[in-house]
Amino acid sequence: MRALALRNVSIESPGTFGEFLKRNGFTIDDIDLSKGERCPATADGYDVTLIMGGPMNVYEEDKHPFLADELRLLQEAAKNGRKVIGFCLGGQMIARALGAKVTKNPVKEIGWMPVMLTDAGKREPLLAGLPETLTVFQWHGDTFAVPAGAAHLVKSEACVNQAFRHGNMLALQYHPEVEEADVRGWSDEYLAELLRERGVRGKEQLVAETKRSFPRMLKDRDLFYGNLLRWILER
Repeated sequence: MRALALRNVSIESPGTFGEFLKRNGFTIDDIDLSKGERCPATADGYDVTLIMGGPMNVYEEDKHPFLADELRLLQEAAKNGRKVIGFCLGGQMIARALGAKVTKNPVKEIGWMPVMLTDAGKREPLLAGLPETLTVFQWHGDTFAVPAGAAHLVKSEACVNQAFRHGNMLALQYHPEVEEADVRGWSDEYLAELLRERGVRGKEQLVAETKRSFPRMLKDRDLFYGNLLRWILER
């Protein structure tokens, strides 16, 4: 079994979901587009493609030309019914490939925040068994619209569109894949933004929130990963 993972920036990796796939017999082709590694023209031959996050916007192809290649791969995947999961920026890229707009959210979400399942989310097999309200890790300023024909699965008060499923493509605005060490690493990498949005104690607060919230999230995350694995293995 094979997975393709596309990184838009080195620090945002497949994380805990990548490790979960490896434990379940997958090999992962982990391609770092920010380092000049080439985006494949197609995801043919892979059981699932993971599109990871990043600090750029989907419409910044002039600054990050690899986004155009990534978009073409996603359009090919949509056309051929390939399974794709997008995390944050990755979810926004899926939305764009499906013809939906990506715009600024009214507020930036940074930290551990509640999200709620929609009525469609409560019926969605990929979310089966999860509570109606989840605590998830967020770090984004943009938001996607839900494409035509997609099921809107998750919402929050600050950002209405948190997840959707369109056929074999799942877009998430949040980050189930993060480990505690990732939050600390991102806090250092994106420190200026963190301090600007959350004040001088922003990093200290975020680390404390992570210590409280991460252990409580694990049960929901592992159940979600199990649902994803069964879906990926479906033929």
